[in-house]
Amino acid sequence: MRIRKKYNIVFALVILLVCSSLLFSGDVSRIGTTAGVQVQIPVGGRTFGMGGADIANTSSVDAIYWNPAGLGTIEASGAGFFSSSKIIADINVNYFSIAVKAGELGNIGISLKSFDFGDIPITTQYDMDGESGATYSPTFSTIGLSFARKLSDKINFGITGKVIYESIPRATATALAFDIGIQYKNLMDIENLAIGLVVQNVGTGMQYSGSGMLTQAEEDGYDSFYERGTSSDQLPTSLKMGMSYQVGPVMLAGSYLVNNTQRDELLLGGEFNLAGILFLRGGYTHALEDPENSEFGETVYGLTGGAGLRYDLGNFKIMVDYVYRPTENLGNESIIAFGVGF
Repeated sequence: MRIRKKYNIVFALVILLVCSSLLFSGDVSRIGTTAGVQVQIPVGGRTFGMGGADIANTSSVDAIYWNPAGLGTIEASGAGFFSSSKIIADINVNYFSIAVKAGELGNIGISLKSFDFGDIPITTQYDMDGESGATYSPTFSTIGLSFARKLSDKINFGITGKVIYESIPRATATALAFDIGIQYKNLMDIENLAIGLVVQNVGTGMQYSGSGMLTQAEEDGYDSFYERGTSSDQLPTSLKMGMSYQVGPVMLAGSYLVNNTQRDELLLGGEFNLAGILFLRGGYTHALEDPENSEFGETVYGLTGGAGLRYDLGNFKIMVDYVYRPTENLGNESIIAFGVGF
């Protein structure tokens, strides 16, 4: 009876978050006005290689970004993961996560995602070409703490709390957000059929403040400073519902993504398993057109491809993944990810 009550509480919480998320989705006026969009930059290896479609079977530390419920299926006593990618405009994104088993309590993980923009010339109204040689580099990072637990042989539940931080010269912004997910395996007692649900980036608004918001003006012969108001914008909240099915060495997955930053998307992906050592992956993102607002929220992404290697070395499991994603008119993106289980 207690176990059933626990399940009911979890499902009620997820349904509540789904309903609240839908309130923020599909509003055209919010497109292009959200803050903290760094949280939308994907990281990882396996799930990213499938175009982000597999949220029902994503597992271990790779699942922290895609669906924290998958952290509940960690097989090793602990696992670590690192990925590095180069996205549009030669921006580097580095991601690190580590997770450990905490006995009957569940599994706990931490993650850090940071951006490297390189050195950007400082320009002013008096030096528009940056001839002074002075530079700056923005700081964009997301730090997360995750908890996941296997509630039964079929149900996993997970939650991630994260701090989103952005800084440019003389101005900073911070926000708090949560990701909450659930996975259900062997749906309707059909072996290898799974569904997943995750609500991401539900949190506070993000607003810049600092001395950079001050304007100097002269009043009654004295210099005064006035603060220019900045807006507090919502985070890019999203809801993703997905299903996957394993047929022999082939995994097929599909997800539907609802968000408040662009059009809704249909994600399709697959993985081919060669003897549990070599994995070939592919995915496709299709933006669904809104007939009433056809000019809003288009995406530059489409196909995604990837491959992975798994190798057992004594008490260690080594994982190497590669992901390639071309973008429309903006060059290509690639990511290399390394993982270890012990």
